[in-house]
Amino acid sequence: MTDTIKNGLQFSLSALNSIEQNYSFLSRDPESIKLSCLYSGMNCNMNSEDKTLSHLIEFYFSIDYLKTYSSDFDLNQFPVYQEHEICCNTQMILHEIIQCKLEGVFRKMFLESKSLALLLCFQKCNTINSNECSSCKFLAKPIEKEKIFKAKYILLNNLNTPPTIPELSLLIGTNQCYLKKGFKEVFGLTVYDFVLEQRMLKAKLLLSTSSYTLSQLADEIGYSSAGNFSTAFKKYAGVFPSELQQN
Repeated sequence: MTDTIKNGLQFSLSALNSIEQNYSFLSRDPESIKLSCLYSGMNCNMNSEDKTLSHLIEFYFSIDYLKTYSSDFDLNQFPVYQEHEICCNTQMILHEIIQCKLEGVFRKMFLESKSLALLLCFQKCNTINSNECSSCKFLAKPIEKEKIFKAKYILLNNLNTPPTIPELSLLIGTNQCYLKKGFKEVFGLTVYDFVLEQRMLKAKLLLSTSSYTLSQLADEIGYSSAGNFSTAFKKYAGVFPSELQQN
């Protein structure tokens, strides 16, 4: 299925045989940017029905379209070619695209907003992956950087009861200072903010795809009560979870 969303902005969605990866690819020529995402469902410690089918989601941005945002838009801000694993924010956007039931002009508005969000997510991930930290020289050692990625894996698989900083540093085999500095450098968030973000993303997904009560949701993502969860969600998302709950 291919849609022209706007002059110079196109979208295509294809179903694929089951794949076991979530990857995005960006390519650029002098006149356009193409962003492609292989999506096999949410894998950030979340259960989702869209894991049963894989998809190829692609957006094509012409330079003329991008210049509607700024007449001096420079395509050279993006790499000629780059690929990397899809972050959890990107997975959430792709999940919303797959589940979209809108039609007509509202579908076009929705897809345009999601296309730009995906492009920004890709650029953010690319920047985080390419930046070097002069104050975190230990990350230049592959074994030390691998420990930081291991910390992320542990957190994603224990969102409801995440280890403390001292516990996590012991689990990955480094000291607390290296863990905190390295995690912030590699992922752009503190350990605390990362756990909060992933909990809220999981909550947002479950609110739209499950019939959990607020108490069940709170327990699922590690909050002691529905009240504490609601307060944290409102602070993060700007609305109470009850406002997003699936009817």
